[in-house]
Amino acid sequence: MLIKPAGRRTQRGFSLPEVLIAALLFAVSLLGLLQYQQVLLQAFQRQWQYRQAWSLAHQQLEIFSAGAEITHAISLPPNWHYQVETHQAQGSCLRRTVKIQTPLHQQIELSRWYCGQ
Repeated sequence: MLIKPAGRRTQRGFSLPEVLIAALLFAVSLLGLLQYQQVLLQAFQRQWQYRQAWSLAHQQLEIFSAGAEITHAISLPPNWHYQVETHQAQGSCLRRTVKIQTPLHQQIELSRWYCGQ
């Protein structure tokens, strides 16, 4: 038979302040991770749009190389804008420039010279 000494209490589990501090630390850590995830998501979206804009500009210049007119354009996603400029140089050379702006206001510009066509 076990006899407990007088005046000594045995503690089992955690006290309320310990649980509250642990919950606070967990909440702050979780908020930090969620903020980090949001920043990463925005960066990935910006990078994807940037790469997509370069690909679309290159595709448009390839369409011009195939002999299509300026009116034959690529289809852009919603809220994307593009502009095509043609500059006549000396001789029989043309410089075509495609500018594309993404919804996040990133702008790319790609040019190509066409000579002797």
